[in-house]
Amino acid sequence: MNVRRAACAAVALTLFGSHRASAQTTPRLQFRPFAVVALERFTASTTFDATLGSTFQPLWGGGVEMTTRRNLFVDIAITHMASSGERAFVNNGQVFRLGIPLHADLTPIELTAGYRFPSRRRRRHRIIPYVGAGVGWYRYHETSDFEVGSEEVGVTHAGFVAVAGAEFRVTRWIGITGDAQYTYVPGIIGGTNATSLASLAGESDLGGIAARVRVIFGR
Repeated sequence: MNVRRAACAAVALTLFGSHRASAQTTPRLQFRPFAVVALERFTASTTFDATLGSTFQPLWGGGVEMTTRRNLFVDIAITHMASSGERAFVNNGQVFRLGIPLHADLTPIELTAGYRFPSRRRRRHRIIPYVGAGVGWYRYHETSDFEVGSEEVGVTHAGFVAVAGAEFRVTRWIGITGDAQYTYVPGIIGGTNATSLASLAGESDLGGIAARVRVIFGR
């Protein structure tokens, strides 16, 4: 009987020790890759409506997020927009399309830091709100058929990023986030060409407000 009790006690101590070791070895930093799709309403509404047919444009890409035990996070995301339309100009506030094909590419690289609000009952409430802010670098390239040198656009500019949303834990290793992201990228369009549509429309900000969905892999 004493041997049996001793064996049970040994098993219990082993399990308890394993649990503590597992808790102590939980990494302080976790790296979580993600895929992202976004629909952005650009601030330069006249320029985008006239040339690309809509102020709303889709972007897609991916990145990686680093989280800490203190619920802080830092993420870097690279997305891309590719859209086609036509050249246009403004005269007395009226937009005239020229029928010349145009192709626009935008590649944002955004670095964001923020805070994830913890839940005391995380097992039952799988929604984790978060907020963040940061900086971005935006590469905009615009070309068209019958290109005139002064009309070609190829510029990179820094900007500001702010984001707020929530993460829903689908499983232990997969989460889905939904958020709103605001970007401010002044001086990237219209500034170098006084005769461009953006300049004539008085628009220079390539930022806007985007609705984003991310699929995150990791706890």
